[in-house]
Amino acid sequence: MLKKILSILSVVVLAGYLCYSVVAMTDRHEDTRLCRGLDLHITDSLHFDLIDEEMVIGVLQEHSIDPVGLPLQDIDPEKIEATLLLHPLVGKVQCYKTGGDMLRINLSSKVPLVRVINNRGQDFYVDSKGEILTQHSLAVQLPVATGYIDRQFAANELLQVVRVLDRSEFWKAQVEQINVTKDGQIELVPRVGDHLLILGSADNVEDKLERLMNFYEKGLDNVGWNKYRSISVAYDGQVVCKKRK
Repeated sequence: MLKKILSILSVVVLAGYLCYSVVAMTDRHEDTRLCRGLDLHITDSLHFDLIDEEMVIGVLQEHSIDPVGLPLQDIDPEKIEATLLLHPLVGKVQCYKTGGDMLRINLSSKVPLVRVINNRGQDFYVDSKGEILTQHSLAVQLPVATGYIDRQFAANELLQVVRVLDRSEFWKAQVEQINVTKDGQIELVPRVGDHLLILGSADNVEDKLERLMNFYEKGLDNVGWNKYRSISVAYDGQVVCKKRK
């Protein structure tokens, strides 16, 4: 029995020693190994291509932390993550060393949903999480919101409406502009039809758009898309139209 126990202990000690040796040798070899390149994976930018490999490398070079060619032991993945997160369009970053002496970077971009040009002349974007993006000249097609919109309204009521519009292929194509009046009423400017769609508040947006859709299908198709100058669904259960004079 004692002999069996000693035999098992010997195997455990030997296995431990081998593991220690492998780790120690790896650490010693890392002193001389150089980073061969970046294994970069970007997500959430399939529609807009806001972030690409050139931009990522540019940020790393600007902050003098481009890892390619550096000893692996001198590369700090957490520092790289923190630096990339400083970019206004970067949402999440994960960075770590991999086999083959490469550095893996998983990066996701923020997703802008609407551009705001308010009555104060401020120009900014709101992303899918309600964060304000001050990055200008994004080469993306987004609905534009104008009027009396401060940043709090943009990140809450406006975003609530835009999220619902964005889930519908029809409304994404139909709504050209969103306007907010001085008293906080939300108006939609359609691409097709010479009329104004009045939502009122951001409450019950799904129901209001459903009523508008029903009216489009059963009303406007029969009387013509230019008969009314405004169509309001601001009040529950109602569709109020004002005829063109």
